[in-house]
Amino acid sequence: MSNLFDSLVRYGDVFSLNDTLDYPKFHEGLHKFDDKWVKYNPKKPIERYGLSITSLDGKFSGIPDLDSIGEYNRENNTTLGESDFATLTDFWPHVESALSRFKNHMGRTHVIKMPAGGHFPPHRDYYDREVTECRLFIPVYNCNPPYNYFILDDKIINFEHGRLYFLNTCKEHIVFTTSNESMFVVSNILLTEESVDLILHNLHVT
Repeated sequence: MSNLFDSLVRYGDVFSLNDTLDYPKFHEGLHKFDDKWVKYNPKKPIERYGLSITSLDGKFSGIPDLDSIGEYNRENNTTLGESDFATLTDFWPHVESALSRFKNHMGRTHVIKMPAGGHFPPHRDYYDREVTECRLFIPVYNCNPPYNYFILDDKIINFEHGRLYFLNTCKEHIVFTTSNESMFVVSNILLTEESVDLILHNLHVT
């Protein structure tokens, strides 16, 4: 699997794809499912909220897809992995325009919103010898300075809102919101020859 991941990062740690978000459809979903947000990683005292796009059962409880899967597995003697979170919730049609080609390769996928002060401290998403999935990212609202800072490997990233990106989150990264409210979509994509080809054959040419 690492060879598949390596075939992506040779093109860069951050690169954009052709897929984009249908904002009117997304807005419709936000209004329809406004009561489905839950605290993201609720054991940590950080203001972050998630709305499930995939989950174990296709529902919006956030258990455990919006928690730390490692901690959940240890506490419950389970062995859940990304491939277990492939059931689409009813929010799926509202992000389908950007993620449809990856529908058969998705693990945990959710919308995250953070008020001012919300953040992800310095971390890496993977620490294993074999990397079995990658992260795709859609910046939705206020994801660039001065409202929000996404720092990957000491570099501040500036995004085109609504566009799908590949991010190399094996490298240390930090996200913090300084004002207003930021919102973005994170999708874990299972690495297969097909999913890697889907990414590489849809690189966005600026």
